[in-house]
Amino acid sequence: MTNGLRRGVSRLFDDRGRLFLLALDHAQMGVMPGLERSGELMDSLADSGLSGYILNVGMAGRMAEPKFSRKKLVLRSSSGGSQLGTEYAAAHSNHVSPETVLALGADAVLMMAVLGGADYRSLQAVGEDIDAFHQLSIPVIVEILSADFSKTNSFDVQYHGARIAAEMGADVVKAFYVDGFDKVTSCCPVPVILAGGPKDRDILDVARQALAEGARGFAFGRNIFQAKDPAATVAGLASLLG
Repeated sequence: MTNGLRRGVSRLFDDRGRLFLLALDHAQMGVMPGLERSGELMDSLADSGLSGYILNVGMAGRMAEPKFSRKKLVLRSSSGGSQLGTEYAAAHSNHVSPETVLALGADAVLMMAVLGGADYRSLQAVGEDIDAFHQLSIPVIVEILSADFSKTNSFDVQYHGARIAAEMGADVVKAFYVDGFDKVTSCCPVPVILAGGPKDRDILDVARQALAEGARGFAFGRNIFQAKDPAATVAGLASLLG
């Protein structure tokens, strides 16, 4: 790891070693409930306890506004299809160049590692894309998904996936909560941030437990933007981080 990359990864986290991102990249697949006016949601949380936002290229320009000057910008760099398509790609392709990431002033990129099935192409793409971003010292966060999306929240996918992503060069892993989450974090040599958890549990309880089991922070989407009170949810989660 170069000095520039090391500094970039370090700057993602606050003085307590925590990171709290709001993921608003879902609309890449189409309009979702809660994201009809995502710009207004960003504005309403500009002074919140969020560390920053995960955005697509088309929304990234908003981060140049003074109100977001202290917030991190993580750019979604991969895509797998839209909700109008007949299938969702088993390998997400990169659509953002390292030069574009730097031009937009992003602090890191987020890409997906889709595991299971014939996942060679997915891992090949992840490895090549990480290498391209690292050439310009751009930190990379990798999120773990299953080719069979119903299995994404399984222990095997998150446990093995987190380690695989780290071995491929990820600087941070975004993983879903599973029973045995402490094993996911302890066997992953890079920081793990929580992507979400079981829908039948309160997100604050899940987040609290994940921190106790080694998570370094959160990167939540639906749990916040589909909450009855997104600002209150953000405040509650931020309080867990100290």
